[in-house]
Amino acid sequence: MKPKQAAPLLLLALIWGIYYVASHKSVERMSVFTVGIVIRLLTMVLLTAVMLWKRELPSLLRVKGVAVRLLLIGLMGFLLDLTAFVGLSLSPAGAGTALLKTDILFVNLISVIIYKQKFTGREWIDTFVMLFGVLLVMDFDFLHASLGGKGDIFFILSALFVSINAFLIKSVQRSGKNPVSNDVIAYYNNFVTMILFTVTACMMGTIGQLRLFGTDPGITLGLVVAGLGQTGVYIVYYYDLARFPVWLVKVFLLFMPIVSTVISFLLFGETLTGKQLLGVAVVLAGAMGVLFEQRKKEEGHLAASM
Repeated sequence: MKPKQAAPLLLLALIWGIYYVASHKSVERMSVFTVGIVIRLLTMVLLTAVMLWKRELPSLLRVKGVAVRLLLIGLMGFLLDLTAFVGLSLSPAGAGTALLKTDILFVNLISVIIYKQKFTGREWIDTFVMLFGVLLVMDFDFLHASLGGKGDIFFILSALFVSINAFLIKSVQRSGKNPVSNDVIAYYNNFVTMILFTVTACMMGTIGQLRLFGTDPGITLGLVVAGLGQTGVYIVYYYDLARFPVWLVKVFLLFMPIVSTVISFLLFGETLTGKQLLGVAVVLAGAMGVLFEQRKKEEGHLAASM
C-alpha cells in the first residue's frame, strides 16, 4: 500500500484519538449528559451543512423499511457514547481507548453465536491474548482479583455497544428494501443520540451546565474539538469503509489508543504504568493477529471462488 492510499486510514485513527482526548477533558468539568448534547449539536450542524452541500437532505425522509433500525442505531449510539463518557470521567483517555478495542472480541462472539461463523484455533488464541492484555490495561490484581480503574467496565460496555451498532449499520447499508446513504445513517444516529442526551440531562438536572459552553474558554475549546472530531469520525470512517476492507480499517484503528496516549502525555502529562503499557501492546498484538487471520480466510475464499 502506497503512503497516499494509507493516509485516510491513518487520519481516521488520528481523528478518533483526538476526539476521545477532547471528550475526556470535557467530561472532567461537565456532566457526561451535557457534554453529549453539545458534541452532538455541533455535529448535527456540521452534518447538515455537508448534506446541504451534497443536496442529500430530502433523502432523510426516504427511510421506509429501515426507520426502526435507524432509531436502534441512534439508541446504540447513545449507549456507546454514554458509557464511553462515563469511563472517560473516571479513567485516563489512553487506557480507555485501548479497552475500547475489545470491540473485536465482541464482534467475534456475535459472529459465532448469531451468525454461526466458525473461527480457527489461531483466532481463539489471539482472542484470549487480547483478554489477557485487557486485564493488564485494567490494572487487574492477579493475586487479589481486583481491578484498577473505576471506568474500565464502562469502556468495555461501550465496546459492546459499538459492536452491536456495527451489525445494525451493516444491515441498513445492505437492506434489500431501501439501502440508504451513509450520511443518512450518520444523521439519524447523531440526531437520536442528541435527543436522548437532552432528555436524560433534563431528568438529571444538569441541563443548566449548557451555559458553560461559550463562557468557559477551556470547556468551549474541548467541546468544539470533540464536535469536530465526532463529525470527522463519521465522514472519514464511512469513507474508509466504502473503499477498504473492514479488516484493514480495523487494523489502522488499533493505532487509536497510541494516539490518545501520546496526546494525553504531551498536552496533559497523563501517563500509564509499565504494566498498563504492556497491556496496550498485548491488546494490539492480539487484535492484529485476529484481523490478519481474518484476512487470510478472506483471501482463501477469494482464491476458491476463482
